[in-house]
Amino acid sequence: MAFLGALGAALGLAPSMESSSAQPAARVGSVWNGDVYVVNADGTGPTRLTKHPAEEFDPAWSPDGAKVAFSRFTGRRFQIFVMDADGSHAAQLTRGDGSAADAAWSPDGRRIAFTRCRGSCDVYVINADGTGERRLTHGEQPGEQSPTWSPDGRRIAFVDIDGLFVMDAEGGPWQRLTDGPADDANPAWSPVAPVIAFDGSRGLFDGDIYVVSANGGEPANVTESLALDSSPSWSPDGRRLAFMRRQNKRVRARLGVMNADGSAQTNLHAIGDEYSRPSWSPDGTKLVYSWLTRCLVPKLAGKQLQEARRRIRSASCSVGRVRYSWSAHRGGTVLLQKPRARSEHRVGTKISLVVSSGALTSAPVRGS
Repeated sequence: MAFLGALGAALGLAPSMESSSAQPAARVGSVWNGDVYVVNADGTGPTRLTKHPAEEFDPAWSPDGAKVAFSRFTGRRFQIFVMDADGSHAAQLTRGDGSAADAAWSPDGRRIAFTRCRGSCDVYVINADGTGERRLTHGEQPGEQSPTWSPDGRRIAFVDIDGLFVMDAEGGPWQRLTDGPADDANPAWSPVAPVIAFDGSRGLFDGDIYVVSANGGEPANVTESLALDSSPSWSPDGRRLAFMRRQNKRVRARLGVMNADGSAQTNLHAIGDEYSRPSWSPDGTKLVYSWLTRCLVPKLAGKQLQEARRRIRSASCSVGRVRYSWSAHRGGTVLLQKPRARSEHRVGTKISLVVSSGALTSAPVRGS
């Protein structure tokens, strides 16, 4: 996730993770609360994994497929959590000062690299059990972010405001791969080749996916679209890239998949945002990603009241006024709803229902 001041603003990405007295309160009470989702690699079967009221983003699948690391807002700052791949048993991994995000598993699954921000941002590593946290970078403000491991686990690539760099996995000198500032962000190291995908803007400020040699050189443009393309992620076999595409400012970003050379671009129609940062399951059949959830009103007409209430709550909405009316329909059947189905509103928006009381009697107005 890009959060380094002007870098993030230029791409329209997420706000700074660095906490202040105003930001956390505004974020908690805002329209959006991020959640983690999983979807099949063909775009079918989207499933919400987290339903916590706090904002969650930056999911990353573990190499064995059993766990997903992600960031959650804890009330003062973001911290790294790890949960089972089905969304259960979320446990906090990082603690202490500064916000933590950009979790990236080492290829052997033993360590997680991440970004921690305390005024400036730096790359850290921590053992997968939460022990042994170590700081790897000590750069100048605004700092370093978005670590990604080489396939052999010996090197870590990352970005700062001057471009894309690589260093030894234990820290040490940096090797420059790209020349900034060009808004280079969200690097992803290929699992099978010495190349790194990333997003950036060169020429037109629309944002594209690029690839560059892990030894440096001239980046190659993969997408060359007028849309804002961001957050590339390699499939386990290195043949495909998942990414986020936002066509214009009036629509939400969508999750896409393409061949590694940019051909066969496919819209999976999974709603996200520019920084939803998809991550492939190790078997290549699923993608985990995040998006800033709204109350997306479900279609309720014809459903029984108990089922309607369940659907309302699972859609980040809440049950509002329930009014009963005579109808030939079976008692308890939803006849009308407000707001209308498929409309988007603030999280927790109340949905009012008119429900059949059956053909025998009319029931008084009652609440849920």
